Parts: sequence; C-alpha cells; structure tokens
Amino acid sequence: MEIKAKNPIRFMKKGIRAINIFRSGKFFRTDSDGKKELFIMISSFSRGGAQRVAAVLASELSKKYHVTAIIRIEAEASYPIDSRVEVIRVPTEQLGNRMKKTYIRLLKICRRPVASISFMFDSNRMNTWGGGSCKVICSERNNPAKKMPERFEETADQYRKADHVVFQSEAVRDLYDEAIRSHSSVLPNPVSVACYASPDTKHRIVTAGRLHPQKNQAMLIRAFAEFLRNHRDYTLSIYGSGELESELKQLAADLGAESAVLFHGNVENIHQEIADAEMFVLSSDYEGLSNALLEAMMMGIPCISTACEGSTDVIRSGENGILVPVGDEEELYKAMCALADDEKKRKELACEGRKTGEGFRKEKVAEMWIEMIERVAAEQ
Repeated sequence: MEIKAKNPIRFMKKGIRAINIFRSGKFFRTDSDGKKELFIMISSFSRGGAQRVAAVLASELSKKYHVTAIIRIEAEASYPIDSRVEVIRVPTEQLGNRMKKTYIRLLKICRRPVASISFMFDSNRMNTWGGGSCKVICSERNNPAKKMPERFEETADQYRKADHVVFQSEAVRDLYDEAIRSHSSVLPNPVSVACYASPDTKHRIVTAGRLHPQKNQAMLIRAFAEFLRNHRDYTLSIYGSGELESELKQLAADLGAESAVLFHGNVENIHQEIADAEMFVLSSDYEGLSNALLEAMMMGIPCISTACEGSTDVIRSGENGILVPVGDEEELYKAMCALADDEKKRKELACEGRKTGEGFRKEKVAEMWIEMIERVAAEQ
C-alpha cells in the first residue's frame, strides 16, 4: 500500500486496525476429517433468489465438502443453512479495496479451498480480486445486459478472469463471446417444495416475486382485470414485497379489481399458501431462471410464463406450461382464459410440469455442481 506523505499517522492507524482485523479473523480451520474446503461467496443469506440458491447449495455441498460461506452484509438469514456450513463475514466497512483483496487472499491461502464459488456482481468481483491458488468460479444469476447494461462489460471482464462461469440459461450465456463461453456451464437452480398441489383447487391465480419493474406485475394486473370481466369468481394473489407495492395496489383500484387482487407480502409457508391455486403466472420482462416458476412446476401447478430467459429453457409451450411473448398483455390474458376454461388442459400441463420440475430437485442439481467443481479443480 502506498504511504501518503500528507498524513502518515492516519495511514499507520489504518494499518494497525487492519492487522487487528486479520488477527481476529477465522483464517484457519481447526477440524480435519479429510474433506476438501469449498468457498461460497454471496452478499448475505437474506431474502432474494440468488441468496436462496446459495443457501441451498451451501447446505447440499456441505455433505461432501467443508463449506465456508463468505458474506459481506450483516443480515438475518432468510433461508435455512446446514449447521456444517461455517459463515465468515468480511468487515467491508473497515477495509479499503486493497485490504479487502488481502483479506480474501489470506482466507484462500490459509483455508486452501478446492474452489471459490461466487454469486452476483460484487461477490464475483471480490472472488476474482482474491485470486489465489484455488479455482475461481463465478455464477451469473440474472440477465446483466438488461438488469445493469452500464456494467455489462465489467461482468465480461470478471468472467474472463474466472476459471469457470456458471449461467442459468443458454440465452444469457450466448450474450458473451466464445472466450467466456468456452469455460462455462449452464446449470439449473436447485429447488425443493414443502408440499404438492392440492387436488381441490380454487379459482385462484397466483404469482410470487419482488414487486419490482423486472417482474412486471403491472402487466399481470391489467391482464387479470380484463380476464375478470368474464371470470368474476377468480382472484389474483400476489406474494412478495417491494418498492412498487403502493403503485400496484393503486393500479388494481383504478381498474376496478381492488377486491380481487390480493397482496400477501412475504410469507414463510409459500408452498402451502399457493397449493390450491388453479394456475401460476410469471410475468417477468427478464430473468436468470425463476425459482418461483420451478417450484410451482415441481408442485404440479399449471404454469404460464413470459418467454424470458430461463423460462424458455424449461417450458415447452403447450406441453408442460404456456409461454407468451414478453410484455404482451393480450396474449397473457388469452392464456389465462384458455387455462381457466379447460380443466383437461390444466391437468395435462400440471402433470408434465411436475415431471420437468423433478429434474431440478436440489439433490440432483447438487450432483451437477459437484461434477463441475471436480472437473474444474482437476484442470491445469
């Protein structure tokens, strides 16, 4: 680190504080049972799709590896994590960028993980920063060209530095050049459900996700308001929270559907809550791969989705679900009407969707990740 002549005392104080932080860090593992070390890097395990996937993977992979989860944000975990997973928080508020790099590098040198897997932009950056002798695996959880186009080239730079990159869909992988695609894999999300769909369904349409422009619940509410004209006994249940809640509630009121559009917020028992639904709808403008959609399919709920990234990889329209063009309100309305009016078709889609969903069971997906980790670790 370069010493600035203007204030050497301040520099010394920073250096002493950094040394104290390192001394208090859990750089060495005391137990030893022959398992290899594996890092999982994520901002936190608080609510979010990437956080949920990281929590599930960390727990499943802890059966084979010593898993250390490296987080940056102090937040209560929203998802269960196996007790074998050790969690270390990087004190980012006390460290400058160069010291963060040193902190991660020391962890890698002392723990000697076989691989370090990171999720999302900032964690991917820290992973490639840290370098070290272990394999660096970055995981893309969305469509960066649409989510943060101004930083798309930065993501590409991260992925060029990584030893391997994991994408959720072929569509997102194809955004990058051959140099990146040549050291990448497309692996699905690991999911599990607490229950399956009820045989006694009610006239309910359900959706789940952040109340955010990406999810485009506004289009779903407009399509449902039109659908309601000829299906007066139906309700639309929206699960999730976000900055658009008041705006979406006002939209439902303006369309005269206020009493039929129900906002439930975040719930712990989401699968039990939606088990009696007649259909699940994902209205997103873009995705990585929707956990909510995969879970609804696994449960055996007939699904409609926009033809966004991820959904096009798992849904064969008309066979195990229905795809409608992104942003097409009219086609979404027609698809909801078609399912509501055809019980036989709902049962067919539910059956085939459940078969598809079984392929994303967490135990199966964990095996895919293990195969990838071992293969990458063995590469020269």
